[in-house]
Amino acid sequence: MSRITNVAIAGVGGQGIILAGDIVAQAARSAGHDVKKNEVHGMAQRGGAVVSEIRYGKRIYSPLIPDGEVDVLMALELLEGLRHAHRVRAGGMVIANELRLPPAVRVPDSPEYPDDITERLRGAAENVAVVPAAELARRAGNARAANTILIGVLSRFVDLPVDAWKSALRMCLRPSLLEVNLLAFDLGRRRRKTAKR
Repeated sequence: MSRITNVAIAGVGGQGIILAGDIVAQAARSAGHDVKKNEVHGMAQRGGAVVSEIRYGKRIYSPLIPDGEVDVLMALELLEGLRHAHRVRAGGMVIANELRLPPAVRVPDSPEYPDDITERLRGAAENVAVVPAAELARRAGNARAANTILIGVLSRFVDLPVDAWKSALRMCLRPSLLEVNLLAFDLGRRRRKTAKR
């Protein structure tokens, strides 16, 4: 428990980034860690960028993760994953939803959404898992559970017990959403495919 673990979650407003951050933080607390959490969600309601940072370990003094020290980046959208990939430490992990959401507002003469976004993301980090989270969430019973699919994948790459994750889901979700999200978590956790540069 002496090592600090840094998890960053990135996406756009409406994808459940803040809730996902709450679940990760609660899972770390349930496992007995000190936890600090930070959020940036200025234009979130309009489809703007949202980031949640969670740090946990024996003692945490700041909620801010320095660039280059993210252990796992969980991206609910590919371009947001690419935007934050430089923050991942050497040997760290990027878990990305295969979803492509072009920005809601585009500045004139700005570049188009890259056709090769997945290849760029795989070139920007050593370990990348691109997950069809929406498809898996639909299989679980609710396409909006894509964030929980990715949390299930994340749970394989950080040292927190499965019971802590399931306890966090029970604490953070309404009872009517719990069953589908527990199934989504299990589907994500069983996902095996990862890619390296």
